[in-house]
Amino acid sequence: MTSITYAKAKAKAKRQWPLALAALAVLTSFHAPLSLAAPGDRDIYAETYEKVESVVKQQAQIVMFRGKDGGKDAAHVYIDGQLQSALMPGGYTVFCTPAGEHSVESYIGDAPLYTGKRNPQSYAKLDGGQTYVLEAPVGQNQSTPIVHTGRDAEQSLQGMRRQIHVISRATSVVPCQTETKLTLRSDVLFPFGKGGYKDLTAEGRSQLRQAVADIKSKSEHVTGIAVVGHADPIGNARSNQRLSQQRAETVRKVLLEQGIQSQLVHASGHGSAEPVVQCGRTRNAANIACNAPNRRVELVIQGQQNDQ
Repeated sequence: MTSITYAKAKAKAKRQWPLALAALAVLTSFHAPLSLAAPGDRDIYAETYEKVESVVKQQAQIVMFRGKDGGKDAAHVYIDGQLQSALMPGGYTVFCTPAGEHSVESYIGDAPLYTGKRNPQSYAKLDGGQTYVLEAPVGQNQSTPIVHTGRDAEQSLQGMRRQIHVISRATSVVPCQTETKLTLRSDVLFPFGKGGYKDLTAEGRSQLRQAVADIKSKSEHVTGIAVVGHADPIGNARSNQRLSQQRAETVRKVLLEQGIQSQLVHASGHGSAEPVVQCGRTRNAANIACNAPNRRVELVIQGQQNDQ
């Protein structure tokens, strides 16, 4: 669990408070804060919360929600002094920013002065590749988000519905660039030392069908798939490089056969250069078993969420 520093401006100084990492997507269509608006539920909320994907190291991702407090005024969410969303009870929003320091605040009933827009008070250093789960405060004169981490973060988000009624005007918000890694054990895909198309095992083909189903379920957001083969250090480096490349090419061929667009999928072999466990290099039963996690094919699925 990683923590970062959150600051609150006081005159020209900044007061720090801890913002912790929660391991874990904003559509909008109105033009003003919604404190005085009261459209029907279908105009405010969309689907219920599902766990978000990880983002690339150049970005930080924020999931901000508002509890079911029964209030009538919207909680205006500001990022760097610009409106990102207006949360009603039981709503959530997801957005990404470049990693670094940003002002993140939420105000209820701040009209007509709109304090969060005119005079941002709180700042946080957001680490790249991390997702932060924050709750909009509802107490009087409160603007600093409440931090949720780990299991508490996921439980707090259950049943929340995505807000869709406000157009984000926050120029610091960028489309989330997601990255999901699926690791397939080569010992499941292929017999030891093999990597050709005809060498694929029945269980390996079954796992690849499941991987393709997962990819197709989010195909509208997928921008690329890197298929990366890895070998263990047993044998010589040239042979291991060739085997890792062959396995990656074989997996790529199966993905294309099952309907993944060829321009999205790129295969490469990294040989034995990136082990996940350290084991002996001599070929014997003990080292072969120890090195099993190093024999793998990774599917690195890149995507982009454009609905913020």
